[in-house]
Amino acid sequence: TYAERQEIFSKEYITTKELADLLGIAYTKASTLLQTIKRKTGDRLGIKGKIHIQDYLDYYRLDGSSQRYSKPTGEELSNG
Repeated sequence: TYAERQEIFSKEYITTKELADLLGIAYTKASTLLQTIKRKTGDRLGIKGKIHIQDYLDYYRLDGSSQRYSKPTGEELSNG
């Protein structure tokens, strides 16, 4: 829901489980995606199983506005 997405983005980081929930994908796929995001963006946070919110936004080329609460499209999911 919008409220759940808002809660996830209110923190400094996204966990693998939150990424899976956010995108509606399996945990294993979210784990792989998290690693891809870390490789592509530089991994600001440096903590296993978590990515910085800004790394997520940069990977999907989001500007940080209300657009961040939307689920990426198929094209955005394959960004990488």
